[in-house]
Amino acid sequence: MTRLRLGAEKVSQDTFVMRLSVPREDESRAWTTLEMEIDPALRRSNMTIRLPIRQPGHIQWIEMRTVDKESWIRFFGFGEPPKGWLPADPTALLDGDNSFFDGTQATKDLQELVRTVVEPRLVTERVVSGTLDLHRHPYVFAELGRSAPTTDLSVPFTVTLDPQGRITNLTIFFDQTRRDAGRWQIVYHSFGKSLRIEPPSAGEVLQPGDVDPQLLSYLKGAATR
Repeated sequence: MTRLRLGAEKVSQDTFVMRLSVPREDESRAWTTLEMEIDPALRRSNMTIRLPIRQPGHIQWIEMRTVDKESWIRFFGFGEPPKGWLPADPTALLDGDNSFFDGTQATKDLQELVRTVVEPRLVTERVVSGTLDLHRHPYVFAELGRSAPTTDLSVPFTVTLDPQGRITNLTIFFDQTRRDAGRWQIVYHSFGKSLRIEPPSAGEVLQPGDVDPQLLSYLKGAATR
């Protein structure tokens, strides 16, 4: 347990990138992916999110990019989507929750997950497996309990550490406890490197007047469903 706690703390000692991959819980198995660059010292994070939206017979996609708390979205699979990015208010998409964009949130999330570990087993010098008791997590329990109240929240996991003792890979095996669920994978990498995610260029950013109003209304509705 101490090895995992220290591994989570070491992740936030320098800049790093976190990549989260989560499959949809339906037959499409389309993946939501989030890549977040984090500078803990500056309490800053930039990110890109690619989110699938299931429609009859196909999947549509929303991609969001956030840099220095400014955000843009673009859409794919809507027939004739705009060719560029639209300015967006990400807190509106997340019901007013701004904590997701705090540069320290990802490290807090990792540390909270480690605190839910029970029965850790050392597989090799750098691999630990065991169970996450998500009943003990401050908000994952509430979220999963609301969406799937019969879910078993004792979930197997595997963690990999690098030679410096930092957690670099966390796989959560929801597919072993929920019939329609998949495996969540969280990867931590690029420690100590400068942030790479940049805002769209001025030429790539559209204004609402550049898009047909009816299409714009539909896209905004899709982004909040």
